Amino acid sequence: MSEWWYAALVAVLWLAIGLGTAAVFVTRGGHRSPLWYLVGALLGPLFVPIAVERGRARPQLVDVRHRPAEPVGTGLRVLVGVDGSAHSDRALRAIARALTGSTSELVLVTVTSPDLTDAESRREHERARRMIDERAAGLPEGLPRPTTVVVTGHPADALLAVADDRDVDLLVVGRHGHGIGDRLLGSVAEGLTRRSRRAVLLGSLPGR
Repeated sequence: MSEWWYAALVAVLWLAIGLGTAAVFVTRGGHRSPLWYLVGALLGPLFVPIAVERGRARPQLVDVRHRPAEPVGTGLRVLVGVDGSAHSDRALRAIARALTGSTSELVLVTVTSPDLTDAESRREHERARRMIDERAAGLPEGLPRPTTVVVTGHPADALLAVADDRDVDLLVVGRHGHGIGDRLLGSVAEGLTRRSRRAVLLGSLPGR
């Protein structure tokens, strides 16, 4: 009986470590495929070094359009993360209203998943390019023509990398609530507020 109990305990710990690592890897690492949970369950503790190594992968710049060498004027240089969701669209509209006429450079960034095949990656890039171009075309007058950037990687890492590259003053992202008022943020917003050396503006929650 004790041997069976020991084997069951090892199996439970194996699954717990693997699935826990997979959960962090998926939610915090920008890896969207649910198959990572299966990998975690099978590999257990062996998945930890794999997740750490994959988590160190740097964002890959896929596509940049209209990249002016210098900002126009002396206003704020602003980066806005867009993903086509209501949260990011609300954040983009808010910054467009608030900073029209006082922004010298505007950068729109969207991030694609690193867990895609070549064919899936091409389709995801095309979708991301259409989405970001639609958002750029809908901006009001008074804002500079935006630079639009598609990056592959973890969203927070990608936004911070582009922010450093463009040396922006302000990062703008949508804020994803978890049902407990304003106390909990989405992982991207939380990561940016914790790690960014620049000012971060969060879009409003639904109904705000």
